[in-house]
Amino acid sequence: MMKRLRNEAGTGNESPLRVLFAESQGELCGTGFALLAMLEHLDRSQIEPVYVSLTTNGGEMRASVEALGIPVAHVRTGRFREVSGTPRTVAGLARLIRKHRIDLVFANTGHTLLFARPAAVATRRLCVWWCHGYVPKEKAGFEPIALAQRVLSQDVIFANSEFTALGLQGDFPPPTTIRVVRPGVNVERFRPDPEAGARMRGEIGIPAGEAVIGIFGRLQHWKGQHIFLRAAALLAGRGIRFTALVAGGTLYGVEPEFADELKKLAEQLSLAGRVRFLGNLKNPQDWMNACDVVVHASVEPEPWGLVVAEAMACGRAVLASAAGGPLEMIDHRRTGWLTTPGDEVAMAAWLEILLANPALRAELGEAARQHAVMMLDARRAASRLCTELWRYWATRVAKIELLPEISG
Repeated sequence: MMKRLRNEAGTGNESPLRVLFAESQGELCGTGFALLAMLEHLDRSQIEPVYVSLTTNGGEMRASVEALGIPVAHVRTGRFREVSGTPRTVAGLARLIRKHRIDLVFANTGHTLLFARPAAVATRRLCVWWCHGYVPKEKAGFEPIALAQRVLSQDVIFANSEFTALGLQGDFPPPTTIRVVRPGVNVERFRPDPEAGARMRGEIGIPAGEAVIGIFGRLQHWKGQHIFLRAAALLAGRGIRFTALVAGGTLYGVEPEFADELKKLAEQLSLAGRVRFLGNLKNPQDWMNACDVVVHASVEPEPWGLVVAEAMACGRAVLASAAGGPLEMIDHRRTGWLTTPGDEVAMAAWLEILLANPALRAELGEAARQHAVMMLDARRAASRLCTELWRYWATRVAKIELLPEISG
């Protein structure tokens, strides 16, 4: 049906939709991993992807995208505020669009949009923004980049969650179209693997049978690693034996002092020797499998929460902050547990119950895995993305009436 719609639009062939996926993150982070999962699972008979890195040095994603057999390009850029270089970046991107005969430009982040949208307008192409988090005008005010996003994005926005979509609606009323397109997880990579978990425990000398709690994500105050460690200290004060894992590092050098703050918390008497800092990981799935409970502790609403989905896919018992994206993944007390954001006392209380009940953890983990396979699989997410890209292209180009919203 999708190819037939394209024929009706006057292309005269049944070729796939040519989409330029633009990314401007130099360091791999959640938005990049979300895009990689989509690119890996796209139906190439429907979408012909081209990837461009809008960075100073090509970025960390290029090699991973090339390994998928996707054409890769690099258009050098810097900070959007460096106005003198922006026209050069937009012009380079426009040349790439024409060279590859791109039908539609896909901006993976708000920063990418600032270059991708002008290039799409200049070449009379359609542009989609996949929004992974948004600060409404009432909070962001007239901050230059936020203001530019509101001015530039007037076609369609794919929000990574219902929570993000709700934040967008006040600043982007119709005719802007907002669709929810959630990221997916590679459920073959992120899966229950007791042997990998045991191997990771052995590598850092965790005694057999000792409970392990872990938190995964970049080290920033709003991610709540300090709440996690304070909750761990309360557990230790009650005489509970465990090892706490803190996985992740700083991103772009933001809040470097926070890592020192966390290490000082870990050195306090009750936690001494119990906390292991793992840094950035290439195999987070193995370390998740080493945990009895994976904790998500953001003190502000999480736009989505990819690590929550990954831990659920690994069949772990998950304890997450009850705000934002995790509310759309976790059915409280069935597929995971939810706790009040920023409340270390409540977190410690839930952790104590979970650590004392292996059967409960196993039940939660099994239900979490089933939910991840059914609802959070990257293949499902990529199929949704493919459908929405074609829906948008057909509606705007072929003037076909918009089909009803897809559920799920």
